[in-house]
Amino acid sequence: MDDIVGLRGEKIRLVPPDRTQHYDNALRWMNDPEVVRFLLNVTGVTPGMEEEWFTRAQKRDHEFSWAILDPDGRHIGFTAIHRIDWRLRLAGTGTVIGEKDAWGKGYGSDAMRVRTRFAFETLGLHRLESESRIDNIASQRALEKTGYKREGIARKKLFWEGQWHDTVLYGMLDEDYFSVAGRGS
Repeated sequence: MDDIVGLRGEKIRLVPPDRTQHYDNALRWMNDPEVVRFLLNVTGVTPGMEEEWFTRAQKRDHEFSWAILDPDGRHIGFTAIHRIDWRLRLAGTGTVIGEKDAWGKGYGSDAMRVRTRFAFETLGLHRLESESRIDNIASQRALEKTGYKREGIARKKLFWEGQWHDTVLYGMLDEDYFSVAGRGS
């Protein structure tokens, strides 16, 4: 997999998820309460569930997923464009940095930028949506740094550790993306 260039950012590289190279990390991260505490739908996964995800990720019909590699080529997380509605040209997005020593270094923001470029320039999507648990300030900062606009609050949407949490809803339109940095429309 090291010879796959993938999609390059300033700090990271996105490559297709490979079961032989990324499965063990995925299983470890998705079962680490500290890593998944801000994710919207993960409460631990079984090996079979993770196998099923890798199989689904290969199809690329309604989801594009990538493993995130740091500057040294180390696998540090995943990012995805998911729930693609081709007719409406919209999709959800998500990123998880699983390696804790990679937190706070800008890798998530860079992965979001690369993923966003692919969504609008290659797939021709019109709208990307994301959300963040209200107390996940790092995720909100990364989304805003990448160009997502805060659109509202979903009250008591996520149940975690015995309590309900609000989530912050974010969106980005193709026109937002193309108007930044002289990209034109």
